[in-house]
Amino acid sequence: MTHDSPAAAPAAAPVPALADGVPLDERERAFLRAKQSREAPWVLWSCVAFGVVCFVPAIVFDPDFRNFWAIAGICVALGFMALLAASESYDQSSLRDDLAAGIKLWREGVLTGVMERDDGESWPPIYCLYIALDGDDPEAPTRFSVPWHCYEAVHTDQRVRIAYAPKALRLLNLIQGEYDYVAVNRQFDVHPPPP
Repeated sequence: MTHDSPAAAPAAAPVPALADGVPLDERERAFLRAKQSREAPWVLWSCVAFGVVCFVPAIVFDPDFRNFWAIAGICVALGFMALLAASESYDQSSLRDDLAAGIKLWREGVLTGVMERDDGESWPPIYCLYIALDGDDPEAPTRFSVPWHCYEAVHTDQRVRIAYAPKALRLLNLIQGEYDYVAVNRQFDVHPPPP
């Protein structure tokens, strides 16, 4: 889903020229630390190990499990869980690396698209922005998850200036025209109730 502004874009607010890498302040460090979870990767890898411990002996000792479809189904389920666990481990490792480096990157680009993912069961939906950063491949925009108020305020096909944690891709600042999003100031904003 994309939305565009019917009116002309407002003049861009002057932004001080900053080097690519800027030190994280203490509030940004706390914000990134709050996103960390040592338990999530451990729980996911434990589920994979539990699945292996349960199903491998069943395949070896129970003739009913020794058919192609049962083994394929178990392998697909365990493979999916392993991919999920590896992805979560990588995300958490990236957050640790960003905190250790202690910098955020300021970049400019064009907001090429937005997406709202609503599975109809959980609330609130997940909101994403796709930004083609200057100097990067415009066909492979970088995706950032954002809260609803940022999603509602921005407009596609307009220039943005962003600051983000470089490995974990956590958006910390976004400037588009007069709109200035600062993640640490808006992190506790309440999402409107479902319609």
